[in-house]
Amino acid sequence: MKKFIIFFIFILLGLSARPQDPNFTQFYSCPLFLGPSFAGGIAGHRTVVNYRNQWIGIKDAYQTASLSWDHNFINFHSGLGLSIIRDQAGAGNLGNTRGGILYSYDITPIPEWHLRPGLGFYLVQTSIDFSSLIFGDQLTSDNSSIPTTIAPPNKSSIYDIDVSSSLLVYSDNVWIGTTWDHMLRPTTSFYNDQSRLPFKFSVYGGLRRVIRGFVLSKIEESITGAFYYRKQADFQQLDLGLYWFSEPISFGVWYRGLPISKTYKKFDAIAFMVGYKFEQVSFAYSYDFTVSKLGFNSGGSHEISFIYEFKVNTRKRWKPIPCPTF
Repeated sequence: MKKFIIFFIFILLGLSARPQDPNFTQFYSCPLFLGPSFAGGIAGHRTVVNYRNQWIGIKDAYQTASLSWDHNFINFHSGLGLSIIRDQAGAGNLGNTRGGILYSYDITPIPEWHLRPGLGFYLVQTSIDFSSLIFGDQLTSDNSSIPTTIAPPNKSSIYDIDVSSSLLVYSDNVWIGTTWDHMLRPTTSFYNDQSRLPFKFSVYGGLRRVIRGFVLSKIEESITGAFYYRKQADFQQLDLGLYWFSEPISFGVWYRGLPISKTYKKFDAIAFMVGYKFEQVSFAYSYDFTVSKLGFNSGGSHEISFIYEFKVNTRKRWKPIPCPTF
């Protein structure tokens, strides 16, 4: 029997199912997914590729891929980005694709502190292969090729538009920000518009201590503590982590859960990351150990990230966003 039958029935009928966004353990290595304020958060421009394979021990579980590009228009105090992300799961290849353009503007209200609002505009697609699903009325016989009595949707893909906004405050070694995703609540139903993607609210931040090097030139060694909290409908999650970077290697350890909650999982996963940075190229790999009731049978989650920052010669002074170095 397929593992996701009931899940798909709720999605297709647009009843009480409440889908959530995909998650990245290495969320700072997927900056445009975190919030549009991160668009142009480097000296010139960069390309970022991310891939996550979640719960590899479960058949047809979640896979997520992301590709983005962004550029810093230093003379105009602006950042521009292009981003596309897709996640897919289940026997019916239920997939969600979101692609869009992001803009941020850098403001310096007081010396040494920056205020960076951002906006993102997206086209959202939800797709499914209905013919690959097996429903309960097909399991009454040994022959699963018997047609189901559930009427298929009129189309295999639906489209909608979406908007996100964010605000980031940062100095040399401290940052804190917030993002409001799915401001237009795009539809996720193939039959009606009753099932819509819930708002998602995120808060994130961190503190970096430079041990060797200089903030505005080259950092050779640093320690960074960071957090990432998000809430979407009834779902809540918190990530707490610590990074150590000693050129060119970085290591990170993360805890995911809500330690003071009586309702949600106190222990969800422990993640470990190793990264390598050489000149403009950064690569990172992480593995999530599942410590919730799902157990080790889930197989955990693998994630890789690749970042390439193009060399740009500029004489104008600029302050980078002090996120963890990979």
